[in-house]
Amino acid sequence: MYGLYQILIFTIIDILNTLKSPFFILVFCIIYFQYYQIGKIEKEYLGFKKSSLLKTIVSTFFGILGGIITTVAFIYLEVVAIPMDYLYILFVVIILSFFNPRFMCFSYGGSIVSLSNLIFGYPEIEIFQVMSVVAVLHIVESLLILVDGWRNKLPIYLERQHTTVGGFQMNRFWPVPFVIFVGDGLIHPITLMAILSYGDYSISSFPKRKAAKTSLILFIYSIILLYISKTIDNLFVAPIFALLGHELIILINKRKERKKQPIFVPLDKGVKVLEIIPGTVAHKVGLEIGDIVLKINGVEINNERDLEDFMKLDFNRLKIEYFNMKSGLNMKNYYGKKKPLGLIVVPRDF
Repeated sequence: MYGLYQILIFTIIDILNTLKSPFFILVFCIIYFQYYQIGKIEKEYLGFKKSSLLKTIVSTFFGILGGIITTVAFIYLEVVAIPMDYLYILFVVIILSFFNPRFMCFSYGGSIVSLSNLIFGYPEIEIFQVMSVVAVLHIVESLLILVDGWRNKLPIYLERQHTTVGGFQMNRFWPVPFVIFVGDGLIHPITLMAILSYGDYSISSFPKRKAAKTSLILFIYSIILLYISKTIDNLFVAPIFALLGHELIILINKRKERKKQPIFVPLDKGVKVLEIIPGTVAHKVGLEIGDIVLKINGVEINNERDLEDFMKLDFNRLKIEYFNMKSGLNMKNYYGKKKPLGLIVVPRDF
C-alpha cells in the first residue's frame, strides 16, 4: 500500500508539472481545435454552441485522472513504455487526427508503426511492448468513455425508412499525461502524453447508456489485445488484431444501430425533446431529454411549427404540460421575462 501511495504522489506531481510544458499546451490546442470544429456544426444546425474552452478544460480534468490510472496500470501489469517508441505512435496519431477525428486512436497509430517496422524495418521498436501500451491505453479509454464519453453529445437528424428520426453524435477527446519510471540504477520518472478519443452515435438509446455499452466492448477488446501482446510470439498478430478488431467494433456498432428501433421518432400527439438549450425556459423549469411536450398554456403542441408560432407571442407566464417516462404526466410553470423556450425536438414530416 505504501508503494502505491508513493507512486500516486510522484505521478500527480509530475503530471501537474507537465501541464505547464509547451508540448501539453500543443496537445491542449489540438483538442480545443477539434471541439471548435464541432462547435461550428452545433452553431450551424442548432443555433447555439457550447464553449469549446470549457469542453477542453473538462476533458483535461478527466484526462489527468486517466493518466493516474494509466501510470498505475503500467506498473502493476508490467507494461514497459519505451519513450522513443511511444513518440513514434503519438506522432502518427496526431497526423491522423487532422484527416478525421475518429482516427485519433492508438490502435491505428500503434498498428501502423508496428507494421511499418515489420514490413520496412523502420522505425526500430519493441513491437510487443508497443502493442501492450496500446492495450493499456484502450483500457483507460474504455473507463473514460464510461464516465465522460456521453457528456459532449450533439443532437442529429437521420433518415430511417423515409422518416426523420432524432439521435445523438458523441465526440470526446482527452489529453492523458502519464508517468513512466526509467533507469537501471537510479530510477527517475518521465511524463508522456496520450490523446484518447471517443466518437460514436446513437438513435436507439440515450447517450449515457450507449457509452456504457461501448465502454464494455472496448474493455473486452483491450484485455484480449493485452493478452495477445504478452503471450503470442508472432509479431504480426497483435497489430493486425488491433487494427481489424477496432474496425470490426465500429462496423458492428453501425450495423446494430441501423437494425434497432429508434427511440426519438415523430409522435401523433406532442413533440419529443431531443435537447435542452442551457439558460432557456425549458432548462429552468427542468425539462429533460426524452420528455414529450403536450401543451403550452393550454395549446396543443404537435410539431416544430407550433413551437415557432408560440414563440412569436409576448409572454411572461408559461404552463407546460409534458409526459416523463419515469414520473408520468407533469406540469411546470414559468414566471419571468420572456426567454427562448430552448427546445430541440424530433421533427415531424409534413
